[in-house]
Amino acid sequence: GRERLERRGQLVEEGVVHLVADQPMAEVAHGPARPGATVEVRRVGGRRDGSGRLIGHRPDATGGSDRRTTRPRLARGRWRRVVGTISTRPAGAVRGATRPVSCETGRPVTTVIDPRARSGDPTHPSLRPARRGAPMGYQPSLDGVRAISVVAVLLYHAGFSWLHGGFLGVEVFFVVSGFLITSLLLDERERHGRVSLGQFWIRRARRLLPALVLVLVAVGVYAALWGSAQMQSDLRRDYPWSILYAANWGQIVGGAQYFGNLSPLRHLWSLAVEEQWYVVWPLLFLGLAALARSLRVRAAIVGAAALGVIVLTWWLARAPQLTDDRVNLLYLSTFTRASGLLLGAAAAFVWRPWRSARPQPSARAGLDPDAGGAAPLPPVGPTRVGWAVDLAAVVAVAVLLWSFVAATLTDRALYRWQLPVVSVASLVLVLAVVHPSSRLARPVFALRPLVEIGKRSYGLYLWSWPVSVVCEAYAGEWAPFVLAMAITVVLSELSYRFVETPIRHGALGRWFAGVRSTHWRTTTLAGGVAVAALVVPLGAFFASAEHVDPAAGGADAVFVLDTAALADTGLAAGAAPASSTPVTSATGPVATQATPPPSPAPEPLLGSAIGSSTDPAVASTVAETVPVSSAPPVTAPVLPRRVVVVGDSMANSLAINLPDGIESAFGIANGSVEGCSVYTDGNVRSARSFSRSFVNCEGWTDRWARAARESEAELALVVLGAWDVFDVEVDGTLVPFASPEGDARFLTGLQQGIDALVAEGVHVGLLEIACMRPQDVKGAGVPALPERGDDARVAHLNDLMRELAAQQPEHVTFVPGPVQWCTDEAVSSDLGYRWDGVHVYKPGANLIYTTIAPTLLRIPLPPR
Repeated sequence: GRERLERRGQLVEEGVVHLVADQPMAEVAHGPARPGATVEVRRVGGRRDGSGRLIGHRPDATGGSDRRTTRPRLARGRWRRVVGTISTRPAGAVRGATRPVSCETGRPVTTVIDPRARSGDPTHPSLRPARRGAPMGYQPSLDGVRAISVVAVLLYHAGFSWLHGGFLGVEVFFVVSGFLITSLLLDERERHGRVSLGQFWIRRARRLLPALVLVLVAVGVYAALWGSAQMQSDLRRDYPWSILYAANWGQIVGGAQYFGNLSPLRHLWSLAVEEQWYVVWPLLFLGLAALARSLRVRAAIVGAAALGVIVLTWWLARAPQLTDDRVNLLYLSTFTRASGLLLGAAAAFVWRPWRSARPQPSARAGLDPDAGGAAPLPPVGPTRVGWAVDLAAVVAVAVLLWSFVAATLTDRALYRWQLPVVSVASLVLVLAVVHPSSRLARPVFALRPLVEIGKRSYGLYLWSWPVSVVCEAYAGEWAPFVLAMAITVVLSELSYRFVETPIRHGALGRWFAGVRSTHWRTTTLAGGVAVAALVVPLGAFFASAEHVDPAAGGADAVFVLDTAALADTGLAAGAAPASSTPVTSATGPVATQATPPPSPAPEPLLGSAIGSSTDPAVASTVAETVPVSSAPPVTAPVLPRRVVVVGDSMANSLAINLPDGIESAFGIANGSVEGCSVYTDGNVRSARSFSRSFVNCEGWTDRWARAARESEAELALVVLGAWDVFDVEVDGTLVPFASPEGDARFLTGLQQGIDALVAEGVHVGLLEIACMRPQDVKGAGVPALPERGDDARVAHLNDLMRELAAQQPEHVTFVPGPVQWCTDEAVSSDLGYRWDGVHVYKPGANLIYTTIAPTLLRIPLPPR
């Protein structure tokens, strides 16, 4: 009689399951049940997918059958004789091999192996080209691409200027995600005729949420116990957005500059973009499937959408002035960063080379990401195709490496053409490493070290930036970087082994399976109480944290106008200032409003005895007389005098840190353009391997003029110096500081700004550049650059400004600043005066205003 062979614990030979008419399910009709026996098999139906795996076998489970897709259908007595052998390998003998099960009993079944499959006979069904629905399967080479990308990002976060374009590694991630997710959706739809959105989103949540929650809790605990007020303030803003996977929009709305932000959660913007993609794209995918049956048509539609995103980004980058807010929008917005995701998705519809490649039994272990074998499938297909694919991959890698070195986040060219080029290069690399014919790219990117890094890339990315902030490993120094990376590797490995992997493989499901047990209820209750005890206080703590602006603040300071200065200008000491409407800032809210001075006036913070002169050690001596024009008639100043402060970040800090009482003498408006000084091209070069580009500063003169016009200013105070003491590289040529070319570059730019202000009818004051004492401070965004601390460089710039003012006294006045910045280290190095040794807090601003007030009030203005 017939005997069904169902041997518990036996395992299928490596993937060779095609027996009769491509039907994988088979029963032994008759014959002895011993290894090597010649048997007859009877066809009983069943299904297989294009890669040869049984429908009804679950790769991520230990057994069981899926009766929805594997219900056997008897083929009405059709018999077929096959000469083969019975495999009796014990379970686990072949790592990564599949375990087909009986559709009736759910137990493992014996498999008949045709010797033609072992010999490579191309006539055997198992070695024929795969059917149309063959899935992509696990591609270890994609993990290798992830590894290269995450290493670039980690080096960028470390602040190494030789890789200041390393942030583009995120764009590579976007392309990989777009291609991979779309390929998985296509495979699911082809296998089952539908896509389960619920299961898709559950899989994404199991993959992404556990590690993210762990990082959020760890960062919150550290910040609550040991974090600075600035860190706590940043987390108050970032926590809600991060939990909702909208961190990119939180930074855009909150105005937090990515390139100058040291929040421990600033890097979550990219994960927010990806998660938003995971939510929206499956819905669009189903819509495309209903709209167009042809994969090529779908690819064309998605490709057109990607082109539209590129054009939108290019158009937004055409603005005359790339403000910090505009750069934030361009770099962080989901709409401007969707091009890489869309390009990857478009390619997935038409690039599916694995469907025409024959399976390679000897490499089945490489198809399981958890089987331990990361070796790729051996190359198959035409040699010419393989070499063409590899050549394209080499070119793509070269383009990516060049971008990692050359790109700058604030460079206009990044958004006009560099991002699209990086996206295309990333796509070419992805397409090459998944092609079965690749003989170089695929094996190289599937090397085990790269694959292991790639598997942990998510955790490495999550942990690296918070750890770098704690270790202060963001200034381009190797010692802090090595320490931070050592901690990051340990934390990410622990997370991968004990949190991410168990949950991804069903730990939560097994936990919920014990819901009826008393132990489960006790453990769950204890865990819930522990989580609530941790999360609720953290939430309350950060909800109550006060907002902190690192550039604004310091101790209270009170400005008192010197009565001697009033006498010099012809004003009575007790004269009340004229009423004034609020002065509106060109870049933000109202800076100050003129009100009657406080009475009685408190003592000045530093006293009225503070002198104003130039340090003889660092600058030439000049008389403190102010040139007065004799051409037009003049009138006595009416207080408060309207002043617009223009310049770089030093001007911004002076305009926003107004001491109490300043409104009695001056109405201050803020017209600063941070990070630009008086240039529109070139890159700063520092001895500390730091670089900053001025190419995003086009239109700074228009912003100065608009600020003067909108504030109805009488005086414009130009405050510079932070970006003028460096060597500059222009069009590949280094322009040394204090060289004739460098001096001409500074004077030409400054004169353009003066002309723009004079055209608005204001008198221009050039504030003496202060001696700087730069220090590394959290929140600065820029390390302590040694050139800023060089007093000789500062003195040289002040000499240039004096000469320029002397040439046009009717419009320009040189305004000497506090001598203490150069002569009194107790003041110049005190972070209470200047929070990073360069930018003032309120006490430092009060020192400046108290010193320069007599000079500003002595400047006679023609009637307007």
